[in-house]
Amino acid sequence: MRFLIIKNLTIHYMRCVALGLTVLSCSHVKMFPSPSPKTSSPPTPSPIPSASVDKALGSYCYETLKKLPGKYHKARLRKACSRVLLKEGCVSPKNRSIFHYDKLSERVGGTRILVLALIHGDEFPSGSVARAWMERLEELDPRNSWRVIPVANPDGLVLKTRTNANRVDINRNFPTENWDQLALKMWKERYKSTWRKYPGPAPASEVETRCLMAHIKDFSSDFIISIHTPLGHLDFDGPKMKYPNFNLLPWRRFGHFPGSLGRYMWKDHGIPVLTVELKGNDPIKSFEVLDNLQDISGTLAIKALDRSKASSKASH
Repeated sequence: MRFLIIKNLTIHYMRCVALGLTVLSCSHVKMFPSPSPKTSSPPTPSPIPSASVDKALGSYCYETLKKLPGKYHKARLRKACSRVLLKEGCVSPKNRSIFHYDKLSERVGGTRILVLALIHGDEFPSGSVARAWMERLEELDPRNSWRVIPVANPDGLVLKTRTNANRVDINRNFPTENWDQLALKMWKERYKSTWRKYPGPAPASEVETRCLMAHIKDFSSDFIISIHTPLGHLDFDGPKMKYPNFNLLPWRRFGHFPGSLGRYMWKDHGIPVLTVELKGNDPIKSFEVLDNLQDISGTLAIKALDRSKASSKASH
């Protein structure tokens, strides 16, 4: 009997370590969790059948996101984190979960928006924006369907580095056209081989990159929002159109690079990408501003999709 208890405890703590939980956090997690979603339905519907939900994952989500800078609503964050999911294969090189949050619209024909934050692990305020949007979505019946990945690079967040644990810049690792000819060449010539922008040994070499690519495909994303710091502008890779007004950050077309998300999605696949570049490294303090930023992003997504559909019809 004593042997079985010790064995179960060992398995329990190994499971928590795989989720990135500390021993202290693990002590608050039930040893015998709810059955896998394979035998019981998860609390939130997801278009990805391979996704899983777990109380320990929710605890890991809350403990991770509450440490990001800026204010947050404890109750809303706990509620949002209780619904996060983990897609198969979305575990970092250091065994940290790349979880996601879904809030699906009940309206027919809504735009499907994928939000990515903390692709660069040292851009902490980007995760704060994603956290605020998750909290707000808990209180809304949204016009669009949203999937939020608040920590796309969990190892980089812990290490406080732009790159992942393999020292690869995830936002230069997407398999854009001619990556083999251009990505390493630009890294050496333009960036003087600085490790902060190393694109990796091969396109999509990193598990984080492949995880995000799987989400883009499986969520059937119509529009992608990628949140960064510290340049201070809104950069849109998509059809030419009039932008919604947002006083805090100016609009500009910054361009895209080999291996970047913007080039991979818009230039290679025709899916618009809004890159939100927050100004500096301080979080946005006003919830009203954060709400406004989410609203204008959603409006742009709807208009961009309408423009793309109109262009497609005209070409036929």
